[in-house]
Amino acid sequence: MGRRMKALGTVVLLAAVVAGCGGGPEGPTAREKRAALDKWTRTADAACEKANTSIAKRGWPVNLVDLDRLTVRAITDIEAASKTIRAQKAPAGSEDKVKPFVQSLEELDGTMKRLSGATERFKIKRLDKFLPKLGGSLQKVETASKKLGLRDCASHQEHVFIPDAVRAPVFAQQLAELDKKLLKRTKRLKANTNVSTPAEAARTLRELSDIADTYARRLDDLKPPYWARKESDNYVVALRTFGRVFDRGARALASPPVTPAEAARYDRELSRASKTERKSLKKLLKGIGAIPTTPGGAGEEEAPGSDSTESA
Repeated sequence: MGRRMKALGTVVLLAAVVAGCGGGPEGPTAREKRAALDKWTRTADAACEKANTSIAKRGWPVNLVDLDRLTVRAITDIEAASKTIRAQKAPAGSEDKVKPFVQSLEELDGTMKRLSGATERFKIKRLDKFLPKLGGSLQKVETASKKLGLRDCASHQEHVFIPDAVRAPVFAQQLAELDKKLLKRTKRLKANTNVSTPAEAARTLRELSDIADTYARRLDDLKPPYWARKESDNYVVALRTFGRVFDRGARALASPPVTPAEAARYDRELSRASKTERKSLKKLLKGIGAIPTTPGGAGEEEAPGSDSTESA
């Protein structure tokens, strides 16, 4: 019995020794977790910085053709960064921390491919509707990036300026097409106008007022990039002012007689409104930072993506 008890005691002692050797906290220590996560985030930041540098060197798109070219190259950069990051083994003990960021990258990859499909076919109406989706995908990457403390992965308001960098050439094309259609309408009016009587002159001014108001309303429905919103709003105001001046002239001619002094005063008012409209348009075109693929103007070749505006 004694020997058996001794043997049992020996087994218990050995078991205690074994338990003591491996019985500490399971998995890595807090320091090891921190070190593994730091290494993972450094690799992620380096991959993002490389992609950011390549994209920034190419600059912003100035028209729809440029947008397609730059989008294709940006997708290559983003996919390379995403592949590098996702190829890393999740840091031990921090798997759940990095998972949302990795998932956001996977979603962004799909979003960028859809963007490329829209830019390749110059579908500006589809592009315009798609941009909030792009901004949303970038916002998810940015949110997950901040939680991890990343410095170079979507940490500079990319969810705002990247969609608007796409929007700039889209807006420039929409503006050119709108101008083209209303210019055609103005030319038709000019060809069919006979102002031999005050009533006919009043009808022409009312038509011009309607053209200016239509332009203002359609422009107000478009979405300029954020850096050109002020200029776009100012041009809408200038167009509406132009329309009101035409309308006042039409009302005056509808109840003659119009004295020479009244005619001269109206002519000065019309000149001021016209000058303001031209200046506002010039500032808007400069402020967009992009140009249309096909300029506006009647008789020119239809621009790519002409599904973006309604008939005038």
